[in-house]
Amino acid sequence: MTAIYARQSVDKKDSISIDTQIDMCKHYCTDEYSVYSDKGWSGKNLDRPEFQRLLADIKGGQIDKLVVYKLDRISRSLNDFSNLMEVFKQYGVEFASTVETFDTSTPIGRAMLGIIMVFAELERENILLRVKDNYYARGEKGLYLGGVPVYGFDKLPTKLNGIKTSVLVPNNDLTTVEYIYSAYRESSSSLGRIVKELNERGVPSPAGTLWDSSKLSRLLRSPTYVMADVEVYRYFKEKGAKISNSVEDFTGQRGCFLYGKRKANERKYTDVHDHVLSLGLHDGVISSEMWLDVQHKLDGNSQIKKGKSGSHSWLTGLIKCGKCSYAMRVQGGEYFCCTGKANHGSCEGVDGKPQITDVEQAVYTELKHKFDEIRDIVVDEKPPSSSPKVNKLKMRLEALNTQIDNLVDKIAETSEAIGTVLEKKLETLIAERTEIQSELDKLGGSTKQKLAYADIIPLIDEFPNMPLETKREIARQFIVKILLWKDKIEIVWKF
Repeated sequence: MTAIYARQSVDKKDSISIDTQIDMCKHYCTDEYSVYSDKGWSGKNLDRPEFQRLLADIKGGQIDKLVVYKLDRISRSLNDFSNLMEVFKQYGVEFASTVETFDTSTPIGRAMLGIIMVFAELERENILLRVKDNYYARGEKGLYLGGVPVYGFDKLPTKLNGIKTSVLVPNNDLTTVEYIYSAYRESSSSLGRIVKELNERGVPSPAGTLWDSSKLSRLLRSPTYVMADVEVYRYFKEKGAKISNSVEDFTGQRGCFLYGKRKANERKYTDVHDHVLSLGLHDGVISSEMWLDVQHKLDGNSQIKKGKSGSHSWLTGLIKCGKCSYAMRVQGGEYFCCTGKANHGSCEGVDGKPQITDVEQAVYTELKHKFDEIRDIVVDEKPPSSSPKVNKLKMRLEALNTQIDNLVDKIAETSEAIGTVLEKKLETLIAERTEIQSELDKLGGSTKQKLAYADIIPLIDEFPNMPLETKREIARQFIVKILLWKDKIEIVWKF
């Protein structure tokens, strides 16, 4: 059966009436027909009573051809029209328009349909691009991007420069969040142990269900909670995230939002490469020191799960080149090499090939000596946040690192004469970086950390037989960094 559809939004002097539209469509009907008409309905969408009845009959197999006076009687949206053509094709319905002489039963009509589909797809892609651009633009301003707020926060509607948005405000669940971070940071704790404790206490998860390791891990990974300072900036930069704010904005006060496309089978926050990190409008609630300690512990768990616990030294992340302060990485599974030399050519590197086993044994010996010194030391129960002075120095250090990297790239691309001038500039920058790092070491040398001495110190003799990640976790609690020189190893302690 043939269907005639007519639509008129309002009665106007120059508009085609419903009856006129139907009369013109009848000339295209060679057999029985049925009329569907919507009077007083706009064509901006498909939510019209008679048109919905028409769609139901099409899907019920009652219609084999649809005739309209003009294409815009169906819809004024190219996207909607394109989608309807897909429906008509699926149910074997031919389509004709009297004004445009558009008939899908003819070759020309089918060709016109193909052209319409191309433009509809282009319009869809442009809409998606505009939505995506607007989404990221809002994120770069620190605006809340929608969805359910993270556990411990509620949304408070507000306006910023005339833009409707929301700001996160703490709620009573934040006490649980703080407990989870503090508990997991302890060396003897684990995700499973905290999950069991929360469920036994009857503390509901963010969804109101029982906790599990995945829910807990997502909470601990979220940068929404952190009081983001330069160290947090560095962490995400090293992970490959794109950071929309400058390093000077990371003052240790505001929390962050992390957003970007990820694979369906990929957990949130595990791979942040090419994701965007932006400072939010809300204040963070977890100190950067605690939040980063938790991230390093979680990163360690990930490495163990991937079966790579034996592929890295437990000094990885702590050991630096004494000449340039760049990280030392494992090479060939046997020795350390300077990344400043390998990646940038900005350092001569440490002479020879420092064997991993030799360096680890030397650091272990110093750890034993340190443990003997601190057995009876009483430390602060709560670690202080980084001071504004320390954070400012770290900002300058980060800026210097960026300048040095850029300069190294330029030296490789320029002539020898210009390269000599740039090399002198490079030496000046490296000297300033060394001076700032030295001052940071002095300021950080007296910082006391909350350490699980009672749990760790008695186990020092068992240290050589511990899993790699356990060794790394213990070392991180006591050591700021390790500088490797040609003929010595210098350990910068946390206290």
